[in-house]
Order: sequence, then structure tokens, then C-alpha cells
Amino acid sequence: MRRDSPIGRVLGIVVFAAGVAILALVAVTAYQLFTASAPALHVKPGAPAGVAAELGRSALGMLYRIALLIVLCVAGSLLAARGLHLYFVATGSQPRGRDQE
Repeated sequence: MRRDSPIGRVLGIVVFAAGVAILALVAVTAYQLFTASAPALHVKPGAPAGVAAELGRSALGMLYRIALLIVLCVAGSLLAARGLHLYFVATGSQPRGRDQE
């Protein structure tokens, strides 16, 4: 990509905004997930196997949601970082790290 490219800058901003939007989605989903009241377990009295199965299903659903949040958080962070990198490459300047100062 050539230096000082306006298309590259716009693309970098769009990619960065997409990453931030994914991170906002993760924040809203996590807030809804952890503030929602737990649904009641639908089990019949005298059926201990039903209780275990319902608890297992509920736990697996929660683990699935948490894993999804983790994957989305990592993807959003990587996308936002890639957008910033693309923007700085398109402007012709490189962000300085601690060891480059």
C-alpha cells in the first residue's frame, strides 16, 4: 500500500470502528447476561434425574454464552488493533512502541 493513502485511512477507520462495535456488543451482552434473573428450573417432584439433567443443561448454556463472549472479545480487540495499524500505515507514520523511543 502506498504511503499517505486516503482510501487506506478510511478503510483503517472502518475496520477500527467495526472492532469497537464488536466490543460494544460484547459489553451489552455481558451486562444483559449477568443482570438477568435466572429462570426457574422446570422439574417434577420425585424425579432426581430430571433435576440433574436440567442443571447440566443450564450450566452448559451459561458456559456456551461465556465462551462466546470471550471469542467475540478477542476478535473485536484484534480487529480494532488491525484497523489502527492499517490507519497508521496508510498515513505513513508508524506508532512507536516502548522500545523504539
